[in-house]
Amino acid sequence: MKREAKYIATVSLGVMGVGFAATLPFSSSLWGGFLQGGFEAGVVGGLADWFAVSALFRHPLGIPIPHTALLPKNREKITKALVSTVENELLSKETIRARLQQIRFLDRGLELAESHLDNEALHKGITMLAKQALQAIDLEKLTPLLAEEIRKALQDVDTSRLVRTIVDSIIEGGYDSKTFDFVIDKVEAWAIKSETRDQLGGMAVKAFEGLQSNGFMAFAVNAFMGMVSEEKLGNIIQNFLLSYIEQMRTKNHPRRDAVLGFIRSELGKLERNPRLLAEMEGLKGKLPDMFELDDKISGLLKRLKEKAEEFVDQPHFVPQYVVPMIRKIIVSVQANADLLQRGESWIQHQIVAYLEQNHSKIGQLVKENLDKLNNDKLIELMEDKIGKDLQWIRVNGAICGFIIGLGLAGLKMLF
Repeated sequence: MKREAKYIATVSLGVMGVGFAATLPFSSSLWGGFLQGGFEAGVVGGLADWFAVSALFRHPLGIPIPHTALLPKNREKITKALVSTVENELLSKETIRARLQQIRFLDRGLELAESHLDNEALHKGITMLAKQALQAIDLEKLTPLLAEEIRKALQDVDTSRLVRTIVDSIIEGGYDSKTFDFVIDKVEAWAIKSETRDQLGGMAVKAFEGLQSNGFMAFAVNAFMGMVSEEKLGNIIQNFLLSYIEQMRTKNHPRRDAVLGFIRSELGKLERNPRLLAEMEGLKGKLPDMFELDDKISGLLKRLKEKAEEFVDQPHFVPQYVVPMIRKIIVSVQANADLLQRGESWIQHQIVAYLEQNHSKIGQLVKENLDKLNNDKLIELMEDKIGKDLQWIRVNGAICGFIIGLGLAGLKMLF
């Protein structure tokens, strides 16, 4: 379009020049002089406007006439004026701030996010991001950190409270009674054997034989020993043990309750037993090494990581788990007017603060971009953008000059 306008401007000047030359032989006639005056003024107007338009960008005909090539000569002034206009008028801090305050960034961001939640590309992006996040986890660094934290947590455990908790769990779960029944069963299984009977009888006979007595007591012991044998004594003691064991097994029997009460009383004292507490304190420090804590944690983390990578790679991971969670968060934020306003204020504050810090860079950017262009490139750019209108000035100058010339020629003839 610029070349077309330049061509028209040149043609208009050429028409005026040809018209002026063609009317020269007829200048003495009425109509010849009249037209000559119009064409003459048209040539002057076209040449004057051509000179004015050319003088903006270069020296007309390469002649260094004063006050021509205005753009190259005044480039620095023009650049400063343009930078000042952009910084202080077109993109001033107040203008940008006022415009930013009209925009609800958080609202629009939430709406945009919600409208794209079902986008397949977004799902793939979230899946890829989740996998990359999992792959970025360094288990070799994470394992000792977790192990150290577990060690610290074990050392921070209140040993007395731990013992009390264990004792309470034993009593509430009835494990004291169950353990007692287990011991009773084992004792009964031992006591009912014939070998046990014989052992008990032999032990009783030796015990009687070892008694140091004289007089009537010695007579009574010898008489008793003459009446019973080792087998009979074993049967008596065995039956006594089995009868006692049966009483211990019977629920709510006074002897059983007495034993269990004693056991529970002793268990209740354990939390204040200094020896036990000292042993427990030492055990806490040994537990991680006893269970090979680092290896266990490392293996656990590897398995968890593998399962997590398999899970996020499933087609239903994003639509079934991630999208509903994100949508729920968005709805929750949108429903909370106070949170929404505070979020909007925070975003506005961050943008305004960034604007305050970097506003001068707008003009600097404009200047840097202008400085990248040499004079020829800048002139070419200017002519490309406004050259069409400038060429029409030349056309208008030729036409207006022609019309004014006709008017002046007419007045000249009248007077």
